[in-house]
Amino acid sequence: MIKLRKLINHPLFSGSAVMIGGSMVINVINYVYHLVMGRILGPINYGVLASLFSILYIVGIVPTSTSVAIVKFISSSKNSGEMATIFSSLNKLVFNIASILSILTIISSPFIASFLHIDNVFLVILITPILFFSLLTLVNQATSQGLLKFMGFVLPNFTSSFTKICLGVLLVVMGYSVFGAMIGVFAGGLVAFFVSKWYVRDIRNTKILKNNYDLKPFLKYSLPVFLQALAFTSIFTTDVILVKHFLSPFDAGIYAALSTLGKIVFFASAPISSVMFPVVAGRSAKGEKYLEIFWGSLGLTLIVSTVVVGIYYFFSDFAIKILYGSAYLSASIYLVWMGLFILVYTLALLLVNFSLSLGKTRIIVFPILAALGQAIMLWIFHSSILQVIQVSLAICTLMLFGEGLFLGYNSLRKIYGKS
Repeated sequence: MIKLRKLINHPLFSGSAVMIGGSMVINVINYVYHLVMGRILGPINYGVLASLFSILYIVGIVPTSTSVAIVKFISSSKNSGEMATIFSSLNKLVFNIASILSILTIISSPFIASFLHIDNVFLVILITPILFFSLLTLVNQATSQGLLKFMGFVLPNFTSSFTKICLGVLLVVMGYSVFGAMIGVFAGGLVAFFVSKWYVRDIRNTKILKNNYDLKPFLKYSLPVFLQALAFTSIFTTDVILVKHFLSPFDAGIYAALSTLGKIVFFASAPISSVMFPVVAGRSAKGEKYLEIFWGSLGLTLIVSTVVVGIYYFFSDFAIKILYGSAYLSASIYLVWMGLFILVYTLALLLVNFSLSLGKTRIIVFPILAALGQAIMLWIFHSSILQVIQVSLAICTLMLFGEGLFLGYNSLRKIYGKS
């Protein structure tokens, strides 16, 4: 009984329970959203919606990447006053970044619409308010995560997803098509922002030690984290964007469905890495042992991801037909390939996050090279859906192999010395 109570109170177990349980509910809602949208919009319009989501991910890389740094600095801060000072300064920083990105998005929207073959440029402009509020929400969520208050990370995502599916589906059914879907996303982001503010009300009301926290250490750490986030987000979205540009509108819709289903592998296990990061960062800062957290996280991630890929291997036709309908059935032969691509991607991301949680940033060279390699190779080789997936899988496999060698080499150096 004592061991059971100790296990339940362990930060990795309790945090993972909240993150995994909450994320599972959120991911179910998000996937129901995409499945319903895929059915009622059809492959062509669904391809447009998926490409808009990909652009939203890419534009949000800069401040999104700072959320990882926020988690580290909040979890490593020495007292509540220092936390409040860090939070206040970072809020101002992200607000300025969000404002600049919003302006740049509006200016570049005609080019983006042309590249993605989207007739209505206003659909791209709608990304701006969605981006702005989602980035402000990220500061609050990352702060909650750094404080190990994981419900403050989960609940805003839940309210966003719930609002998005209810309002978005209603507007699409009423005839507003992709525009209605995007309005639902905006409304969900707005609700999530106010929910996230409530969870950080204590730190917002705490007296700060000084008006501005010295952000140089934060920015120095954020640069490699930004490059890491840029690389992994690029790998996550470049394929969808280039397929929308190079292949037919129908194939783009089929690929969007594949990408959405493939991401189940990632979202099913990503909460494990999210919990691992602040726990390892905190233990490392205090000089405590942390390797057991890493190996446990790696094992759990591999098990969860493999189970999902196994389901795709044995039940691909059933999964596509039930989830997206007969209009997308041609995607079934590619589903296991997409699952393998995302499985390797997820493992590679966990290794990088582990290294970053220790403040060691040189490992980011591998995802950067992988992102560049994927973009170049897909620009050259994009004759079919299968070729696009196999190129991405090969690139991610090389990335994972390189990261593993890098971590192994550094571990040996630590044990046996440079000699």
